Amino acid sequence: MSENKERFVAIHTKAVWLAAWIVMLVIMAMILRNCVTSVIYGSKTDNAEVAYYYRQGEITGKAGLRAWPTDLDLANPVLRKAYSKGYRDGLDGYGGRVRSGE
Repeated sequence: MSENKERFVAIHTKAVWLAAWIVMLVIMAMILRNCVTSVIYGSKTDNAEVAYYYRQGEITGKAGLRAWPTDLDLANPVLRKAYSKGYRDGLDGYGGRVRSGE
């Protein structure tokens, strides 16, 4: 082989590299978005509101109901986390069984 010959990278290899970079950038953007929204909502949410959502989740968990709050606004990730934590704690106190008929 000649030393002047260039190395050739196949087109499908370049396409896979490009796809991998795009996937990594999308995942990084999603993580960054999640971090930014958590910081923004965390600064806007007071402790009384977090305690209320925790208590609502705990009541639902103790009753053994499914965690489908229809009347609560869970767009705020801080309140959603508080509700989920309360639900899990209430469900643990209930015995871990969820009623299937409700």
